[in-house]
Amino acid sequence: MKGTYKNGLFRSARFYCFIVTLAFVVGLVPIVFNLVVDPYEMDEFVDTGLEKQKISEKAHYPLWKVIHYPENSPNVVILGDSRARSLRDKYWHDLGAQNAYNFAYGGATIYEIYDTFKYVKKNSDLKTLVIGIQLRSFNLQFKNGQNRVPEAIRLSQNPLKYYSNWFVSRIGLRLLQKEIKPWLPQLTELVWGITSSAQAESLAKTKVGQIEGLIERKVCDECMLPENYAASVHPSNTLSTPHYFANHLGIWGDLWPRGKIDRKLVGNFKRQVSRNGKADWRSFEFSNKFWRYLMEISAWSKQNKVQLIFVIPPTIVEMQRRIYEFGYGKLNHELRGRLANLGIVVDFDFDSPLTRNVTRFTDAYHFDYKAARLIVGEIVQLANEENGSVALARKRRKDIICPILEKDVSSRIANDNMEVLEGHSCRIWRVLDG
Repeated sequence: MKGTYKNGLFRSARFYCFIVTLAFVVGLVPIVFNLVVDPYEMDEFVDTGLEKQKISEKAHYPLWKVIHYPENSPNVVILGDSRARSLRDKYWHDLGAQNAYNFAYGGATIYEIYDTFKYVKKNSDLKTLVIGIQLRSFNLQFKNGQNRVPEAIRLSQNPLKYYSNWFVSRIGLRLLQKEIKPWLPQLTELVWGITSSAQAESLAKTKVGQIEGLIERKVCDECMLPENYAASVHPSNTLSTPHYFANHLGIWGDLWPRGKIDRKLVGNFKRQVSRNGKADWRSFEFSNKFWRYLMEISAWSKQNKVQLIFVIPPTIVEMQRRIYEFGYGKLNHELRGRLANLGIVVDFDFDSPLTRNVTRFTDAYHFDYKAARLIVGEIVQLANEENGSVALARKRRKDIICPILEKDVSSRIANDNMEVLEGHSCRIWRVLDG
């Protein structure tokens, strides 16, 4: 009886040791793999020769940007979404602004902009903070309130967590699959099946419980009608003369002309204006919480003598019209004035030769690289940069010219508190002293 008991105990102990050993080995798999591939270039112990940025950055923008934040602290930092991300580092560096770092992410929310600001504000060398912003970003439900930044910071500051992270392994497998496609499809499917995606923090989740909850407005913010069904018309969905928002803005009404657009969009441009434009604005609610974040950034910037520049990126005219059609034209106008109380506002999103020319855009939201270079050149002239950078930027000017010098100003509208200067496809909003 004792022998049977001892044998059973021995078998149990052996099985336990086997399980512990197996778990240890399985736990080592992602660590060893990530040490070798290192998709986000944490340490790069092994030179694999893989081109990592395109796949790795897109899979988790903040993780890539946080890990690559330069040790020699930059004096110009750019925050924002994919439009701000288009103002790439190399465009700044080409103008001699070597200490500029683009910290913008595709699909960034104001939660992420704010948390990235908190991360970079420790930089004592920071002189200029550039934030790409637009009215759409102030919707609390934009991108479901995602925030990938805390996770990125945690992983970047804890090598063990980074190298043992299965999401990092998944991206490593994608990189290898691109290089040796015939060898890895089955392995990739196996590993993907037992791993999960990176868990961005969602600060605006909606739980649907009882049937009554389904009729709540916020539950269906992202609902889409079938393609062949027309939506009911928004009460303000009109550009007719009596209701056009600019008619009631006094002297500022001239900023928002109601010019005709004699063209038909096709392809992706047409789909984005129709579908995305509707999704952007039909359930939009301006978040005062997000506004308080910007106020905090502004107060810190003033206190620490950091120049704050807000850049409102251009979209095609038809996409701008969707804002007016859904009744947010006045709010869109007022946002610029409110931002001007916080910092310099450089505005490219209005009816102009640039936004009427679809060949300058890759889609209805995103301008092309040529426009991006010119926009960077204009911001460099406003930023606290060396004279050499400013001179080179002015030399390379073409058809996007901000009213920085007196000769650049094509029109001026002002009252006792505010002035708006217009150049060529660019406006500057600023508060008047005194």
